Amino acid sequence: MSLRVRMLALIGLFLALLAVAGAAVMIVNARDAVRAEMASALDLGIAIGRAEAERGAISDTVAALDRLGLRHLRFIAGETPPEPLGDGHAAVPGWFAAMIGVAPQAHPLTGADGSVLLTVVAEPQDEVAEVWEDLQSLALAMLVVGLLLLGAAWMAVGRALAPLARIEAGVQRLRAGRYDSGPRGGLAGGVPELARLGSGIAALAEELAAAGRENRRLGQRLIEAQDRERRGIAREIHDELGAALFAIKVDAGRILRLSEEPRPEAFISERVEIAGRARAVLSMAADVHRLSRRILVRLRPALLDQLPLGEALCGLVDEWARREPEVRWSLDIAGDETPDGLDGLDEVLRLTVFRLAQESLVNALRHARPTRVSVSVRRSSDRVEVTVTDDGPGLAEGPAVADDEAGHGGLGISGMAERVRALGGTLSIGPNGGRGTRVAAFLPCVPVGLEGVA
Repeated sequence: MSLRVRMLALIGLFLALLAVAGAAVMIVNARDAVRAEMASALDLGIAIGRAEAERGAISDTVAALDRLGLRHLRFIAGETPPEPLGDGHAAVPGWFAAMIGVAPQAHPLTGADGSVLLTVVAEPQDEVAEVWEDLQSLALAMLVVGLLLLGAAWMAVGRALAPLARIEAGVQRLRAGRYDSGPRGGLAGGVPELARLGSGIAALAEELAAAGRENRRLGQRLIEAQDRERRGIAREIHDELGAALFAIKVDAGRILRLSEEPRPEAFISERVEIAGRARAVLSMAADVHRLSRRILVRLRPALLDQLPLGEALCGLVDEWARREPEVRWSLDIAGDETPDGLDGLDEVLRLTVFRLAQESLVNALRHARPTRVSVSVRRSSDRVEVTVTDDGPGLAEGPAVADDEAGHGGLGISGMAERVRALGGTLSIGPNGGRGTRVAAFLPCVPVGLEGVA
């Protein structure tokens, strides 16, 4: 059953109850009125009948009284039982007369000898008939008014609920992934509540469309970042690893030829050349090893696979301290608010926290020229806060950081922001008080949208 029909059914039920209550009140009032009318008519009939009976014969008295046409009264010579109620008005249903419950009232007038001379009868049939006619007229009027009211309510409710169809169509478009709900007023109209609901759905469609565009933009940026990363790795492999392997191949081939074709007259010089070639091969192998480690660190920090997150961050800061001994380094890790601390974070969060610290340190040393760098990682029950501060010239005085330049650690400024947003967190990069730069990231411990995933 539709909402429109239910509302009209409730209105109809209310009208029906109102009609039943009105009829009940009318019947109760009519019962009292008929009884009072019958008592008054009977008193009048008794007075008139006694006066007329004293004048002459009873038959002449009855004829004279009948000619008066007194309403509700009937005069009978002698003692005659009254007729049952309703016999004189067949139009009045018996059940209605029974509901009124007023029977004919008879009063005998006796003579001096005690005999009944005249019987005065007060009959309620006419009064009951009038009440029945009034009730019929009232019922007809209420029926007409009720039908008109239901018709008006049908039109008003239909007009008020008309936006529901547009709202339903808008929701279906949202479910289908189409956010072209048109102007905001397209889902409005009708009652204020539905207008607000339509405006809210239209605003939601706009936000979903904007989120879809932002997701496509982020996806494109991530693909571009991956392509840049792959091109960088390919360039390093081609330029450095390829050249090193080619040099190793040349030196190894020369060593092989010298060892297969020994010449006694050039034995000393060949041994010297073989030793030099071997040292060159060892040097190239060391370069290849360092290059492979650098590429692997860019792809996946080995520290995270070998150590807990806190120790991996300590190793990261210690490594930079060895490289930059003139800079004062500090690391503050606080995860005591939860039983498992930082070790209880999932793999994605652990990698993100490490990458944030890694990239922030790279940017601080590359662009800020600081004398002091501080790293702070704090975990509460519902989020992780990563803060990296330095005392360099700051954003206002320092050089601008380009996204492609900031990609050494694998993320870059743009990549960090996109990754933090993807996890439902926030990233802010700004001045650190009066001097320096402050990078602060807030990450929920459970990624947005995965709260109910076991």
